[in-house]
Amino acid sequence: MDRPPRARSRGHKRHPRSPLWRLRFWQMLLGLGGVAIICRLFYLQVHKAPELVQRAEVQRQQHNMLMHRGAITDRRGLPLAIDTTRYDIYVHVGLLKKTPDESAQILANILKQPQEKILKLLTSGYPVITLQRHLDRETVDALQALNWPGVDIVPKAFRQYPEGRLAGHLLGYIDPDARGQGGIEQAEQHMLTDTGAIPKPQLDGHGHTILMQSKQPSWDITPPLGRHVELTIDNYLQHMAEKELFAMCKHSHALRGAVILTDPTSGEILAWANYPSFDPNKYNKYAYETMKNWSMVDVYQPGSTFKILTVASGLETGAITPNWTFYDAGSMTIGNRTIHNHDGGHGLLNLKGLFIHSSNIASAKIGLLMTPAQFYGKLREFGFGQKTGVDLPGESRGLLTPAKYWTPIDQATTGFGQGAIAVTPLQMAAGVGAVANGGIWVQPHLIRRIYDPRTGVTEKWMEPVKRRVISAEIAKLECGLLADNIYEGTQIAGQIPGYRVAGKTGTAQKVTASGRGYIAGATIASFVGFLPAKNPQLLCIAVIDTPQTDGRWGNTVAGPVFNAVAMEAARYLNIPPDAPIPSDKGPLPKGEKRIPPVVAPSVKYAAELGNQGQDSDKSSASETH
Repeated sequence: MDRPPRARSRGHKRHPRSPLWRLRFWQMLLGLGGVAIICRLFYLQVHKAPELVQRAEVQRQQHNMLMHRGAITDRRGLPLAIDTTRYDIYVHVGLLKKTPDESAQILANILKQPQEKILKLLTSGYPVITLQRHLDRETVDALQALNWPGVDIVPKAFRQYPEGRLAGHLLGYIDPDARGQGGIEQAEQHMLTDTGAIPKPQLDGHGHTILMQSKQPSWDITPPLGRHVELTIDNYLQHMAEKELFAMCKHSHALRGAVILTDPTSGEILAWANYPSFDPNKYNKYAYETMKNWSMVDVYQPGSTFKILTVASGLETGAITPNWTFYDAGSMTIGNRTIHNHDGGHGLLNLKGLFIHSSNIASAKIGLLMTPAQFYGKLREFGFGQKTGVDLPGESRGLLTPAKYWTPIDQATTGFGQGAIAVTPLQMAAGVGAVANGGIWVQPHLIRRIYDPRTGVTEKWMEPVKRRVISAEIAKLECGLLADNIYEGTQIAGQIPGYRVAGKTGTAQKVTASGRGYIAGATIASFVGFLPAKNPQLLCIAVIDTPQTDGRWGNTVAGPVFNAVAMEAARYLNIPPDAPIPSDKGPLPKGEKRIPPVVAPSVKYAAELGNQGQDSDKSSASETH
């Protein structure tokens, strides 16, 4: 007989083994996890899908794919920087069918390398060795003819600068990671590597084409090319400027030098030479100081060339008139400071006399006749104390002390290119260019255009910034004063047969590294001028830092460089002469004088320089990185 079920105790409830709240917690947690996964999938699959697809395509396209940087050319299309294909050779030692001795002998004959060197690599114990880099096509063809297993030939883009040192500071160089460093290579890294909408096949990890549902694209250019950059410089003018600068700097034992040749009406830089130079093909053999473009990075006090801007500022602000005169006693005391001319007093001077005698005292007086705010504001309009905006990286702003900190002695000494001002040669070229260009400042630039190599279609024309700084009447007046300064003066600088040159020399004391005081006996010699004086089409500035010969004057050191460069550039560019050339014999017409023939430094000092050339200049490659 079955036992009856045990009666439950009255009032007793049965509880579940796991509380209900714990079950609900896990259900909620799993639910939230599911929602998070769904949200994440939605974010990746829907919201981020276009970006991820593009990144995947780029990754598959870049792997093992050869691409070339765009070329950099001069204004006439002559190549200054180009990519070629070179080949790196890797050997899987264990896959070679011949003994190391036999392999080394055969490879040495093809690579023109010592057999011992190759044998050492093959027996080094590494499974894969780098046999050689940057091989040319002919050598690679010989290696491929061996048909050896274990020899990998990998094509690589190889940057070449076919003109060697020419324009090295302007071009820059390519580092081992294929990144542009300095110059146009750095400034236009994106455009030089932008292949645009060229269709590219997608590759797997081994470089094989991935079969897609759609038809695979074909390449219009093999390998794909980046955008080409056309510069404003002219190959011939650049070579000529570098040659003359090199000859004078070597002759004068100068620390460094620069020549900038521009078209003042457009701001185009036709040549830009720096000394010492460097070869971007061998950039790792040079010290940083050699490779930097000092003429836009470092500053100097310009000295008497700055009087051009002081007079222009005084006329424009109304501080002086065209008929202004001043008695130059040779010195002037301001507070507890006394300033002097380099050659004593000159008596009563007008503006033409100021330039001819290069009067510091008259220039200081003009500086004092303006208020600090007026003088400072006008110098800012001329582009000082700020970057010119040239299309190169690393440009300096120069130094221009704010007007509120100026003292009377600052006003006076700034008038003749010292005091509150320090400039780069590029800023001086642009500032004086405004006077030559009818009072309109034009941004100097080095890039003419950027274009697609497939179509030749220009994608970017350089549009320089322009602004009026002084009136056209004042600019014309000062051009005439500067032309009279050259023609009526006794200086060498600016004396070019057939042309009336407007310009000014400068011989500035060199500031110490601390910025306090000047280095005894050290000068920075310069000359800036333009021609023809009545219709300027060419402007040139020559700056020689710390020359040791020819009196260390701007007239005798920088002047001959200007004369040689400007005369040849005018001939090359077919700029019509604007002045008669008197016969070597017989009386001169009234008001005319004989101008001696220009002798270029490269010719004058040819015997002294001997076989020296840019490539043999050991001083410019003093240190290795």
